[in-house]
Amino acid sequence: MKPTIRSLLVLLFLVIFFLAAVGWAQYSPSLRWKTLRTPHFDIHYVAGNDSLALRAAYIIEEEVYPRVTRYFNYLPGRTDFVLNTCVDIPNGFAASFPRRMEVLMDFPSVPFSAYSDSDWLSYVALHEFVHINHLYMARGGFANFLKLFGQMNLVNAMTSAWFLEGTAVNLETSCTTGGRGRSTYHRGKLWAQLAAGRLGNLVRDGNFLPNSLPRDKPYVTGYFFLNYLRQKYGDDIIMQVSDYYSKFPFLGLNWAFRRKTGKWVGTLYKDFLKKERQQMQVYLDSLPANPQPYIFRTNERLEFYGKPLWLDNRRILIHCTSNEEFPTLYRIDLQTGRKRRVKRLSVLPSQCNGLANNKFYYSWVRPDPLYPSQIVSDIYELNLDSGKVRRLTQNAHLKSPSPSPDGRQIVAVRNEKGYSNLVLLDLESNPPGVYQLTHFKRANTLNPCWSPDGETIAFCLNQQGQQALYTVSRNGSNLQKRLVLPHQLQFKTGILLPTFTPDGRTVIFVSNFRGMENIFAFELETKNLYQLTFEPWGAYSPAISPDGEKLAFTAEDADGRHLVVIPMNRQQWKAVPLLKIRLEEKYSIFTKKEIPTYFRLDSLRPAENYNGLRQLFPPKWWLPMAIADSRGGALGIFSFPMDALGKHAAQLMVVYNPKTEKPYGNLFYRYAGIFPHPKVHLYSLPVKRTYWSEPGSYWTRYSGGEI
Repeated sequence: MKPTIRSLLVLLFLVIFFLAAVGWAQYSPSLRWKTLRTPHFDIHYVAGNDSLALRAAYIIEEEVYPRVTRYFNYLPGRTDFVLNTCVDIPNGFAASFPRRMEVLMDFPSVPFSAYSDSDWLSYVALHEFVHINHLYMARGGFANFLKLFGQMNLVNAMTSAWFLEGTAVNLETSCTTGGRGRSTYHRGKLWAQLAAGRLGNLVRDGNFLPNSLPRDKPYVTGYFFLNYLRQKYGDDIIMQVSDYYSKFPFLGLNWAFRRKTGKWVGTLYKDFLKKERQQMQVYLDSLPANPQPYIFRTNERLEFYGKPLWLDNRRILIHCTSNEEFPTLYRIDLQTGRKRRVKRLSVLPSQCNGLANNKFYYSWVRPDPLYPSQIVSDIYELNLDSGKVRRLTQNAHLKSPSPSPDGRQIVAVRNEKGYSNLVLLDLESNPPGVYQLTHFKRANTLNPCWSPDGETIAFCLNQQGQQALYTVSRNGSNLQKRLVLPHQLQFKTGILLPTFTPDGRTVIFVSNFRGMENIFAFELETKNLYQLTFEPWGAYSPAISPDGEKLAFTAEDADGRHLVVIPMNRQQWKAVPLLKIRLEEKYSIFTKKEIPTYFRLDSLRPAENYNGLRQLFPPKWWLPMAIADSRGGALGIFSFPMDALGKHAAQLMVVYNPKTEKPYGNLFYRYAGIFPHPKVHLYSLPVKRTYWSEPGSYWTRYSGGEI
């Protein structure tokens, strides 16, 4: 064997061994975790985040637990609650095995929740705890049957996605001052599909399907449909249907709706669509009859364009993603309509990126190659001339980069465990230095951008229930609140994605001040406010051409999000009146006074070091199983216990055949708290073997252990 081949085989063996050793690890073994025990939750967090854990304890016990359990009249039992500060993605999820919920501590910059005046942690935790209730909720004889298998209810997990997610979004909106139900962004996605005639079947409209829009159908359709039923049948209709379904799950969700409303789900859904069409028509009639003409517009289906960046007065640099290819950066010529691919990206850049000196700056939320639950956002630079990509920061938790006009500095948003502030990157040093620009407490900064002279930075701030437009000097001084828009009726009004005009006197931004998200202009000196676009389903990511004569943005419709260019004609700017259309909604299920205050932070014991091993035994769930042996078969149970952080995992099987009076078993254990991860395997199983010298076979016991 040649030395090169031998070396490659040895290297391949080492790689396989290395990957096998870390295959089940979720977090780095170097992280030290602690546990704060509350009356109903075990809150797990990385050491050093004690204030965050106390805030989570207050939210989950004072605001979330009493509201959800009172609404469903069900107590799901003790739940693990993981605060993941190692991820720069705003999200959360709930799981059955083990029973836990996890919140990824980052604040979103997209419209559905960036307008919220509620704590991000509050309504995400409530959303996931609703799922915990759904997953384990069981009544009557069905509940007694499930006790045979421990803490497990796979039936509820198979409920229609629109009902699971629609219920969670309804409760997150009704029981907090935030939630996606207060966002016109979701309403626009629903109405875009309705106007295109693509809604009519709840199975198709309320579940995740390939090549189908919107991509979050269960959340959108489920919320508005169930909210319609709450208005018609009362706030507790979701609880009544859930209660009946938990008693008789095998009769189906459709039968539960029939019993509680007198109608099948399909009939109720048709009534809902009829009312939505009426409200949509009222909204469409309120729009101007003659919007500004398009200079350019893309029309491809299932394509989603990001933020446009002007290369010059006729060419735009923009990234696009679709179901058929990876995110790709394109150069579009507005005169010829030609779209030329610049570079295929391995990841979708954020909606906030920048361009300076023919270099494209973007943030990439990159997962750790060894530990999938650690995903950190960093800033990257793409040289458009050479096509080379350079990583500017290492595990810095930075996103939304905006380069200064001279290309010497970048302003970006730094995630600070659910809150955020602005920082400056000095590109003239190697590696780039990072300097704090703002020092807000319990606030979130969003979408920074530079003025044309490079002296001022505009950004959006979400703090204490108010979202406003701010400016600050590049050295951190002269911080000014420029504009605050009041909430309009039941919707939360926000300001996002600001950008300066070339003369620096006007800030262009996105807001839902008049219903759906559209683009507005605010003159800094005169303080006049104008509306520039009237897209029926939303306009985003504005960008002004260098000569100030064209406005590029992205527009939402039933086929995706498209690039649009219109003339910047100040004569057609509309002074902003208040919204006159009231879209009837109903939100509050509980008020603060209706929930008794019983939880006190000073009653908690000090946090203790995380101990995942005690979560494994005894197993909390099990399933029946059978294996073949010499006397027909042996019956027993199987379980796969795991702790909340994935440090400890085991596979346990115990079976017994009364004919042979022989027990069999299999135990596998893996520990990911150190590297490499030790594994222990003990087994004693029946095995059927074949004779070597003569035909036939025989049964024997195969016992042993491996480390």
